[in-house]
Amino acid sequence: MHLKGCIHTHTTCSDGKLTPQEVADVYAELGYDFIAFTDHDYLLKHDHQLLYEKVRSSLIIFKGIEHTVFEKGYVHVGHIWGDREELYVLNHLGEYDLTYEQVKDRIAGVAERYPLSAVEITTKGFPEKEFDVDDIGYPRLASDDAHTRIGCGRAWIELDCKREPDAIIKAIKAGFFWNCYAK
Repeated sequence: MHLKGCIHTHTTCSDGKLTPQEVADVYAELGYDFIAFTDHDYLLKHDHQLLYEKVRSSLIIFKGIEHTVFEKGYVHVGHIWGDREELYVLNHLGEYDLTYEQVKDRIAGVAERYPLSAVEITTKGFPEKEFDVDDIGYPRLASDDAHTRIGCGRAWIELDCKREPDAIIKAIKAGFFWNCYAK
């Protein structure tokens, strides 16, 4: 089955401007099949899980978190979970204002602490072409890291697999997806 999704979104449960329900509604209107709520760990509202559970949508909605990790400076690691599978992504490589070699060093350091599955090669949905290279060593995915309505739908992944959370995560881990960008 052909699926479209975004695994990095923010809601009012941290620093996003849309409620979890509004985020789900916007992505459903844009023709997505799945999204992940990955609100910031240090800003999470105490009732975020309850707010996520109240969302009604035909989308597959992954629960997740964006960890702030100190690795020679702060970086963000997205963590989403399916039924049994988990996915760890080093987010928005271009936002750290680092050289390619410094980014590779951060990736190696993060991979020693987390079972890293992929890296995000977009910043707010815009491609960071210098990181879209095989030498990076991990599947490279696009996401819009949306915090506002206008940020939704800038970049996403598409894949062919069963419409099941674990199947989606396995396909991402294996690099069986392609990146897409709004025009």
